[in-house]
Amino acid sequence: MKNLLDRRMFCASAGTAMYSAIAANAAMAAQEKHPAWPIAIFEKVFEGLNYQELADAVAQTGADGLEATIRKGGHIEPAVAADEVPKMSEALNARGKRIIIAATSISRADDPQAESVLKVLKASGITHYRMAHYQLKLDQPLLPQVRNYAAQARELAALNAEIGIQGLYQNHSGSSKQQGYLGALGWDAALLLEGIDPKALGLAFDTRHLIKDSGSSWHTALAACKPHIRSIYLKDGTWTGPRGDQYKDVPLDTGFVNKGIFDQIRTGLESMPLCIHMEWLGYRVFKKDEIPSAIDAHKKDIAALRSWMRS
Repeated sequence: MKNLLDRRMFCASAGTAMYSAIAANAAMAAQEKHPAWPIAIFEKVFEGLNYQELADAVAQTGADGLEATIRKGGHIEPAVAADEVPKMSEALNARGKRIIIAATSISRADDPQAESVLKVLKASGITHYRMAHYQLKLDQPLLPQVRNYAAQARELAALNAEIGIQGLYQNHSGSSKQQGYLGALGWDAALLLEGIDPKALGLAFDTRHLIKDSGSSWHTALAACKPHIRSIYLKDGTWTGPRGDQYKDVPLDTGFVNKGIFDQIRTGLESMPLCIHMEWLGYRVFKKDEIPSAIDAHKKDIAALRSWMRS
């Protein structure tokens, strides 16, 4: 009887160990398939490629996936999203990649195409989308405009929650005498999203735009925005020219965006998509013969980001 019990205990122990090993391997495989902090690349420069060529290019960069331009004037127009998004997804999946974020032109829940496009994204396994920007008219009182946009954002967040998709609003630098981007200073982005569940609508927090527009006050901007951050966008720049007032895009980790800034943004946050916007070779659709240089440029930025993450 003792020998029989010993054998049963041994088999049970071996079975438990085997199950644990299988579960650990499955968890590791899932992590490798979908990393906790997946790195996407913004599609703009690759929009001239067909889906197979696009998937090949993404694979060559070493990114985990893509921020696909599914918007007016993008690679996929909203009107044909139902047909084209699955085709793009299939091509990427065949190379072990995926659409991590969709860059859209959606800014309102009552946009005639908003609900249908978001449902297409959800059905295609796309968990995050970036919405269009809100513009502030600088010759009019600003706070009432922010309140008006905040009401629109709440309605869009409610739609996101209903569909089950994560919306993202990107802080973006730049303005003219007539208008500027809402969210450029950080504080206004926090005002826009105040009271909104960040799981429904949060921030795509852009490192270059943060430093370019908030300067030495970026710590304050980050403190205001941090509760809302649900993705981090990585790019870099520097001030140049005889008076130091000219701006230039540069490769990641060669300008005013560094590991320390990335660490301060990332600390305390749960895992979320990272997205590289390689614009230092030009913000445009690249010609076919320029694609190898674009791939190499993305490799350079991804290598810099991965070195930050490793250390």
